[in-house]
Amino acid sequence: MIFVLAGFILGSVLGSFIKVLADRSLSNRSFWGRSYCPNCKKNLRWYDLFPIFSYISTLGKCRYCKKKIGIEYPLVEIVMGILVGYLFFLYSANFNFLITEFSSNFKFQIVNLVKSTNFLLGLVLRVFFICILAVVFITDIKKMFIPDRVIIPAIKIGFLYLLAVTLFDIGYLYYILSQTPVGQNLLPPNSPYFYRHAVMIVEPFLYSILSGIVIGGFFLSLIIITRGKGMGGGDVKLGAFMGLMLGFPQSLVALMIAFISGAIFSIILIIFGKKRFGQVIPFGPFLVLGSLIALFFGNQILNWYLYLSFK
Repeated sequence: MIFVLAGFILGSVLGSFIKVLADRSLSNRSFWGRSYCPNCKKNLRWYDLFPIFSYISTLGKCRYCKKKIGIEYPLVEIVMGILVGYLFFLYSANFNFLITEFSSNFKFQIVNLVKSTNFLLGLVLRVFFICILAVVFITDIKKMFIPDRVIIPAIKIGFLYLLAVTLFDIGYLYYILSQTPVGQNLLPPNSPYFYRHAVMIVEPFLYSILSGIVIGGFFLSLIIITRGKGMGGGDVKLGAFMGLMLGFPQSLVALMIAFISGAIFSIILIIFGKKRFGQVIPFGPFLVLGSLIALFFGNQILNWYLYLSFK
């Protein structure tokens, strides 16, 4: 429970940062510099920046000019708190296992260190993924805009992270095998065992890259076919990012959910006269929705689909 609460607090803090990042992306302002009131331009002090509580303590108004603060500020913080808190909930079993491992053996062990490092890095990567998706959701739903200065660095960071983790796992496998006489016999040139397992480690990395290329390429082909009316360049980069981060087959789950939810929403808007057939709506929010569902429930959805297919 403490681990989940820590996730909610972290998510709400990141939510405050994400809102600033999204707003500055839309106005093309620098990401650096102190936060300030958009009305009176007064720099906010540290006690003005507590997520959720600062909004409640000032009754939703600026402490200095008394102008009303939009409800979207605490809303983003609460939603981010829920998302990251739920992510921590999904990881709580692994966290408890690591705590038990360390508490039962106080001696330094390389295996425990590697397990904890992989756990923390995996958690950090998924939190990062959620943060980028949140920024894209806000900017795209407001102005149908996916900022390059957010999504392109995110793709680079995701790629470098996956590459580093893959190389680390291969190096760790080699180290573990080299520590025992039996393991040394499994190293080249004595045996192909190391090569086979190194390939198994590399495969998810390659699938992630391929997923990003395929989804990004698919969106690019839609732009070419529709002459820019069906998709935007930002959707191509977002598709590449979600493919890279989710890998295969979770990225396909995200894509299917995005298209289905986008189609349903569009039909509802047409029925109620809010949109006409052929008008464009931002697709980024649906890609974000699909990505989050795939991140949290992708394996369950795949298992359910396979169960129905082979029933």
